[in-house]
Amino acid sequence: MVTFSVMFNLFLFSTVSILLLRYIFKDNKVILQLDTRFLLVCMLVIMCRLLVPVEFPLTNSIAFSGLYYPEFCRFLRNTADITTPGGIRVRTVLEMIWLFGSLIAFVWLVKSYWGIRMEMKTYKEVKNAHVIGLMEKVNRQYRHPVAFRILNMEGGSTPCVFGIFKPCIMIPDIEVTEKELEFIFTHEMKHFYRGDLWIKLFCEIFKVVYWFNPFAYLLCRLVAQTQEINVDFSIMRKLTKKETLDYSAFLIRLTRDREKRKKNRKWLMAFQTESSILISKRVKLMMDNLEISTKRTIASVMLSIAMVGLIAVCPNVIILEPYSIPEEDARESGGLRDGKMYYLKDKNGKYDMYIDGKYAVTVDQIFDESIPVYFDMEEIK
Repeated sequence: MVTFSVMFNLFLFSTVSILLLRYIFKDNKVILQLDTRFLLVCMLVIMCRLLVPVEFPLTNSIAFSGLYYPEFCRFLRNTADITTPGGIRVRTVLEMIWLFGSLIAFVWLVKSYWGIRMEMKTYKEVKNAHVIGLMEKVNRQYRHPVAFRILNMEGGSTPCVFGIFKPCIMIPDIEVTEKELEFIFTHEMKHFYRGDLWIKLFCEIFKVVYWFNPFAYLLCRLVAQTQEINVDFSIMRKLTKKETLDYSAFLIRLTRDREKRKKNRKWLMAFQTESSILISKRVKLMMDNLEISTKRTIASVMLSIAMVGLIAVCPNVIILEPYSIPEEDARESGGLRDGKMYYLKDKNGKYDMYIDGKYAVTVDQIFDESIPVYFDMEEIK
């Protein structure tokens, strides 16, 4: 069931988690200690949870009476339940705006996809036997290779791959050496075979749903950065130190060329789409990674698992229920029926449990029918 508490807590936990991930990505040392595949899983779990905003059976509701939290939640609820002069609740108006915005975002997404499809028809397919042979050489390294087309992307600034079912590798009209061409094929095929195009599609759909949430866009950017780092590290495992330096130099060269011909295409998995600052970070990560062991320590694995638990699990199993009672009732409850337990039913249909006259916890249903249930403080007296 979708409730106000579930939605509010999901936004709260997800925002904290995204900011924590953003902080992690600022420190190269932390990234090198963590397994970035775990981080990618964390991000995808956050997205899935936000797309399924229901209260799971295993969710644990915790009464929380922190400073201003109950009052803030009550203000949001009351505001959402206000009826406009036209007889429509504010909550309904907000839901209609959300839906209408998502429809516009979806139409824009489809338009951008179709625009790339049409633009691709103007590109010439590469027929050079040497280039095709080099591509097939890289492709044979995979267990179940698929057929790739190679297109010459006129006006493009960086190589990219497009197409989930019929992939195309598009190469801009820039001069590249044979080794750099091999880097391009290796990088783009890594993205394809690792399922990064599916993840990119999922991110675009996620942004359609949460078009109004700036943290949704930040999360998708972090996903893209993680994908690039994962591909870089995967490629580096098979490169010599000199080849890694050549690979890094090629990234930098593409960055300089891209600054002259910047063009954003959200449907493409590009060899390099970041700013020069982020490219410098990727290069620095690769250089630092050469100096550490390729095997993760037990401590780093445990840290990664802890991150998964903090970012991915907590929002799924914990719901902070705002709790507060009038001050006069709180004063009167002390010392009542000492040594006994009882429930006090609140306005939301939930039950506040008291032990020795002191509040203990709020529950959704009664598990022990022998414990008395009261409906107001006068009845308890």
